[in-house]
Amino acid sequence: MSGTIFVRGTDSAGWIADVAEVPGCMARGATKDEAAANVRRAFHDYLALLEKYGVSTEHWKGLDPATFAVEESPAGEIPDDFRAMEEHELRDFLHQMEGSRAALLALVRGLSADELERQPTESMWSVRQALEHIMTTQATYLSKLEKWPENDFGTLQAVHRVAFQRFSILEPEDTKIDHTIQGRRWSTRRVMRRLLEHEYEHMEHIKEILAALGGRRAPE
Repeated sequence: MSGTIFVRGTDSAGWIADVAEVPGCMARGATKDEAAANVRRAFHDYLALLEKYGVSTEHWKGLDPATFAVEESPAGEIPDDFRAMEEHELRDFLHQMEGSRAALLALVRGLSADELERQPTESMWSVRQALEHIMTTQATYLSKLEKWPENDFGTLQAVHRVAFQRFSILEPEDTKIDHTIQGRRWSTRRVMRRLLEHEYEHMEHIKEILAALGGRRAPE
């Protein structure tokens, strides 16, 4: 059973290598060869992490990373990514997603506020910054699922439901947040205000775009 490593260069982070057959298994390196070597080493560690959190990896056990071919992907594309998925592949992805999140939470649970916020060096993120980046990037990637404009903006609505659900389970006691992140104070009210302000600001922005396109539309 053969496998393929796709490598791609980046502007600031050297090279990234992905194992095509195992979504999620990736590594970085200063050179193409270093990234490929690093992802070969990461392969078994990644499968072990998934297994630890209950994800079946039997369909990947026949892969030997030492035999993986290496192909360069300047556009960052893996051909198999553009094949329609079967139902079992969707289920496998959900299991993998749950296992990955369980591993992440196990890594950070129990850290104090100071440990979450502390930066090891000026050029390194804090744990909190890394977690925040994961959250915001997930929402960004979800937006790529939108079928512009074939449906009722399902992904936009789904992200809204995530935010709405988060606020709907808050109790008054939970809203007593007042902490400083990177020199700025944040509270529940401030987050709520910024969510509403940001959406209204960009509603006005979209109106400007539509007007510039000659497609003025009254709000529904």
